[in-house]
Amino acid sequence: MNSFWNSNLSLFKERFPGLAENLNPEPSKDIILEEAKNGSMTAKSGSLLLHSKYNPEREAESLADAFESEKHENAVFLGFGLGYGPIALAKKNPDATIILIERDSSRFFSALDALDWTPVLTHKKIVMILGATENEAASLISRLKTETTKVFKTKAQTAHDEAYFQSIERTLAQNSQKEEINTNTLEKFARLWLSNSCRNLDYLNLFDGIKKYSGLGKDIPFVILAAGPSLTKILPKLDEIKKRAMIVCVDTALHACLKNNIEPDFIILTDPQYYASLHLEFLSSPSSVLITEIAAYPSVLRFNCRETVLYSSMFPIGQFFEAKTMEKGKLAAGGSVTTTAWDFARLCGSTKIFMAGMDLGFPGKETHIRGSRFEEKAHTASTRTTNAESANIATLFSASPSIAKDYLGNPILTDKRMSLFSWWFENQCTNARTVGVETYSLTPESLAIKGIDPFRIEDFLSFEEIVERKKEFMQAAEKANATPSIPTDDFLRIKEQFAENLDELESIAKKGIDAATKAIKDRSKMAQSLARLNEIDGMIIKSKAKDAASLVFPTKRQLEKLSQEIPQGTEWEKSIYPIQYSKLIYSQLLSSVKQFQKFFSRF
Repeated sequence: MNSFWNSNLSLFKERFPGLAENLNPEPSKDIILEEAKNGSMTAKSGSLLLHSKYNPEREAESLADAFESEKHENAVFLGFGLGYGPIALAKKNPDATIILIERDSSRFFSALDALDWTPVLTHKKIVMILGATENEAASLISRLKTETTKVFKTKAQTAHDEAYFQSIERTLAQNSQKEEINTNTLEKFARLWLSNSCRNLDYLNLFDGIKKYSGLGKDIPFVILAAGPSLTKILPKLDEIKKRAMIVCVDTALHACLKNNIEPDFIILTDPQYYASLHLEFLSSPSSVLITEIAAYPSVLRFNCRETVLYSSMFPIGQFFEAKTMEKGKLAAGGSVTTTAWDFARLCGSTKIFMAGMDLGFPGKETHIRGSRFEEKAHTASTRTTNAESANIATLFSASPSIAKDYLGNPILTDKRMSLFSWWFENQCTNARTVGVETYSLTPESLAIKGIDPFRIEDFLSFEEIVERKKEFMQAAEKANATPSIPTDDFLRIKEQFAENLDELESIAKKGIDAATKAIKDRSKMAQSLARLNEIDGMIIKSKAKDAASLVFPTKRQLEKLSQEIPQGTEWEKSIYPIQYSKLIYSQLLSSVKQFQKFFSRF
């Protein structure tokens, strides 16, 4: 051990005491240290040189230069050799979040024996993912924003565990795909979410929240019904299933349930679009509890059922008013209503969750269960030249199709969209298993997902009946009354306060536009104008309505497109570009506020 070892190890134990306690501080036998031409330390792993054999510091500095501090917030190192890269980056970027990933912790300790790791171990934002499994590492990085994350990967430093690092890269790629879907969804539906939320706002003070069910179903199996084609085989057995489990049905499968004379215990609808509301149109389920949120299409909240219960809104306006009343209870949003249904079962405390019809693919080249709204629409809209089968083919091949395996080992057609949902379930169900929550699939024709095991329906039907226990569950929830309403006058005052906040934000945005316009026109007052703009920015940051207005504020992608219209031909135009961009921001903020006022002022 050289002079770095004791110092590095001491710093590591001080910074990460829990991690240090769980790791064996033994260097790797696979790494052979050598001296580089410039006298620094380099190393080999097998036949692969981990760093430059001439000047590893210069190589690392070049690597660190790829991190753009104005663009990137996170630096992820997939493997790191002796640590030249993380050390160089830590020195240059004190505000960056540095994330080091390595399953073989002995390679980390070899690095501590070779170089001075003080810049890394004393860096204010450092994350060590050492000795973690693929799922553990994936869980830790699953929330990283791709656009602000720079990934560093050197083939020689990942070759010793290639499959592991490829798995991490897949997680990062899925993060990117998820972000793109979220951005597309926001750009397309923000106005609709705002309109629905404003129209439904008073229900926030009338309906209970899902929190009242929290932990009440610890000894109750939950069955989630999705609308995949394989659900057809489960439908004839629903009557017996309902005696043995709590049935949670997604909106798209409700028609099939009711057609088989089964009213589910819970119905979940998450999509705010008008078309999603049609899944409940002309239907009635008096014994069911409907779970939705205030951004749902207004007719959904008038559905004939036992009770409508809300979960916490995912959108700023709902969050603002919920904070002033009482939290309804949060549910995960994995991009599919089925992910929300699974998370509701978990919130209830169930330790045995069974999925049925969650195919995440197209078994038998079918897209949905027979008789679903999707299938009926395809037939209703069909013509001689564009029939229902044409629509089916379009669905099958519209999102980068691929072949995977079902639980029987048979090939199943899936696609890029479904892979994102399956990744969500793999991640969540694997993590849930560590705390005793098991997830199973009752439909072997569904896409096989790690973390969800197949379960024979015959074995499920051997469970004891729990009809009385289910009644106790519902009665306990009714007594809980998790979200008591506040007096109507108090709620009206909260609405008035929000309207005043919007008026204030409108005034600030107009001041910003005015100050930016003056700065552009009068060069002699540039310094005063810039000071005024900074003052206005501070006012916006302090505004209580800014977060709600963000719902209809342009996405970063939209802003970049709009900013391309700002002229930058002359030197003067280039010098005032930041002011022009500020004016664009204020103008878009004003537009967002006016959209809010358009819908909100009606109520």
